[in-house]
Amino acid sequence: MSNRLIEGIHLVKEYDGSRVVDNIDFWVKSKEFLTILGPSGCGKTTTLRMIGGFETPTSGDILLSGKSIVSLPPYERPINTVFQRYALFPHMSIYDNIAFGLHIKKMPKSEIDKRVSKMLSLVNLEGFEKRRVNSLSGGQQQRIAIARALVNEPQILLLDEPLGALDLKLRKEMQLELKYMQQDLGITFIYVTHDQEEALTMSDKIIIMNKGKIQQVGSPTDIYNEPENAFVADFIGESNIVSGIFKEDKVVEFAGTIFPCIDTGFARDEAIDVVVRPEDIEITADVRAQLHGVVDSTVFKGVHYEMIVIENEREWLIQSTIPHEEGKQVGLYIAPDLIHIMKKEA
Repeated sequence: MSNRLIEGIHLVKEYDGSRVVDNIDFWVKSKEFLTILGPSGCGKTTTLRMIGGFETPTSGDILLSGKSIVSLPPYERPINTVFQRYALFPHMSIYDNIAFGLHIKKMPKSEIDKRVSKMLSLVNLEGFEKRRVNSLSGGQQQRIAIARALVNEPQILLLDEPLGALDLKLRKEMQLELKYMQQDLGITFIYVTHDQEEALTMSDKIIIMNKGKIQQVGSPTDIYNEPENAFVADFIGESNIVSGIFKEDKVVEFAGTIFPCIDTGFARDEAIDVVVRPEDIEITADVRAQLHGVVDSTVFKGVHYEMIVIENEREWLIQSTIPHEEGKQVGLYIAPDLIHIMKKEA
């Protein structure tokens, strides 16, 4: 398809007979911010390295604008990479670090000056040209690494957990800055992280991986609101996951209670898993209460209170701006559109 800038087809990567990436298919549109998300060892960095040309697939193909690039070395691909370890040259000035790739291409000095100046402006480090790398903070070094990758004007920028070494406040600031940069430059970003919040904040599309396989692909909203399996539901945000029975279209039974829902298409009396997000459970004392329990704990988390309610020996995690005392008897209400039904895990 014409809108597919880069495409992975049946990609497999094995090391010593162990399959790290297991027959995955994906595609990325031009100017899209794609994040590959998953726990350590799930195959996300290996996938990124295959796209960049630093690893060769055991089998499968990678297409760029419809043409295979598997046999191309990294320097012949219109792709640059920013690693978690920024790999800046400590003996060079900031100017020379950013301009390094342009010098290799023997670009005229006037053009190099223009591009380096534009990049320093983009990463908010104007006037830093003559500074040395070791005089910069971690966040500033990270910006220089990004500027060095972007100055060559690649079609695609790969980013392998580039914010991992930064403190929490700076990481949150850089998430927004990276998204603004990507939108401003119109470059396709493929970003690898194990941080769910990072993925939800920045991405147009997320690929969730586990054990070498793709678990779900979708927008941040789709993945958060409609997880396709228990792994995704548990990995993206916090969830209450309980076993249930799909009684019929728009009717489900769990926790010994019949609930209206909006899901259809499952078999009558099929065993399913039910996902309810902690912020989607309302604590109520009125007649709408569908379940009843006792508040076991209440913890202040800054933007909300996190409570555990014990209902028939079952724990429900609930997030609310209104605290309830431990030991208090409460009712629970879940609206039909906030009940998410998934196929039962094998």
